[in-house]
Amino acid sequence: MASVGSALGIGSGLDLTTLLSNLMAAESVPLAKLQTREVSIQSKISAYGQLRSAISSLRDAVKGLTPDKFNGAGAGSSASDVATATATNAATKGTYALEVVSLAQAEKAVSAGLESSKAQGQAGTITFTFGSVENGEFIPGEGEAKTVTIEAGKNTLEGVRDAINAAEAGVTATIIHDGTGARLVLTAKETGAGHAFRITTQGDAGSDGQALSFLDYDPASAPDYSAGAAAQMSRLQHAADAEFKIDGIVMTSARNSVSTALEGVTLTLAKEGTTTITVKDDASKARSALQSMVDAYNKLLSTVNALAVNSPGASKGESGTAGPLAADSLTRDVMTRIRNEIFSPVQGATGAYTSLASLGVSFQSDGTLKLDATRFEKAMATDAGAVARLFDDEAYGEGRSITARFQAQLDAMVESDGLIDSRLDGLNASTKSLQTQQEQLSKRLEQIEARYRAQFSALDTLLAQMNSTASYLTQQLEALKNLRSS
Repeated sequence: MASVGSALGIGSGLDLTTLLSNLMAAESVPLAKLQTREVSIQSKISAYGQLRSAISSLRDAVKGLTPDKFNGAGAGSSASDVATATATNAATKGTYALEVVSLAQAEKAVSAGLESSKAQGQAGTITFTFGSVENGEFIPGEGEAKTVTIEAGKNTLEGVRDAINAAEAGVTATIIHDGTGARLVLTAKETGAGHAFRITTQGDAGSDGQALSFLDYDPASAPDYSAGAAAQMSRLQHAADAEFKIDGIVMTSARNSVSTALEGVTLTLAKEGTTTITVKDDASKARSALQSMVDAYNKLLSTVNALAVNSPGASKGESGTAGPLAADSLTRDVMTRIRNEIFSPVQGATGAYTSLASLGVSFQSDGTLKLDATRFEKAMATDAGAVARLFDDEAYGEGRSITARFQAQLDAMVESDGLIDSRLDGLNASTKSLQTQQEQLSKRLEQIEARYRAQFSALDTLLAQMNSTASYLTQQLEALKNLRSS
């Protein structure tokens, strides 16, 4: 709307500027109503954003209710630099002496040095066969050999490295520069004595450059690497199993992560040395996960109460307090669905522990949730397996676990095309319509103001002319009066 000018009324002496301002204020009432409605809708859009954020936080907490956190057992190591341990329900509580004699390691070989990483070799094929070294002889394993093709035009040392890595042949290739040249280092992806590798090559006839056979390698006969030595592949590290003792019993493993030595316990070996592994009852991870869910729910409840508040005034005639979502049924629907999840048992679960409520999660008089830690820890001590199954989607059928069921409800609220999005779509459409109406009405008000200005300017001019005429007539009459007096 154009601003009201201050030049009106100069000729007439009338306060036409104030009159025009008052007229335009009256004409602008519909525009002010549209603006108020838009502010109200924008407030609701913002409120839905807060609601979505609070529900998403609850969903994240629900996702943290995984069965592994409810296994009821914990394992610790007195020397975590030597080994660490985790435990499940299957673990037997107790203390175990662990000695790490040696770690599992991967086969690693290095080539002879070439002038640079761009040195050209023959095109052809490189074949990796995996197996073990026994009695000074390489014994192929049951897996298939992997063949890598080195194409012409890509037959530099860099090209060989890239081809091996791209082929996913069970070996990684890197290039090192040791001051005497560029060398190709090959490392088996898996540790263990059964994952040694043998390399055989076949160079293409007529292909120029370094013979591809410089990569031939047999772990049973290859020499150990020494600085600057060899015109052939040499061994940097031989494939070996981890060797360790539990309470004096000797054991081996192809990997440094061992889950078969102690039932229900996974050991991660880090270095040679001794440590004590202790397996005991531990509900702390589960309790923390449940408490996070309870806290997230209470934060959501606080957000909903603030957004949907609708309190009458303290006395007659006094305005009350109303939140932006006070009259919106969505907040009630959201909280009803979530409360149902707290009390609903898992379909198929039997016994004492079938729902969150049975684990000690309950509502307080003010609507907030509370976790009874004593009751929960008793449930874990009594039957941690039954508790863990409530959160395991494989225990009673897909979609039936507390976590899956609860998450599905929350997803329906906050995902694209969910309950909140459907409300936001309607509000955004209303906002766009109101903005269009405001633009149209603003243009109309500009035209109305221009018309009033033109009318008031004409009036100002007419009154100025009439005032001038009146002044002239007054002067003439006064002159006549003076003539008669003389």
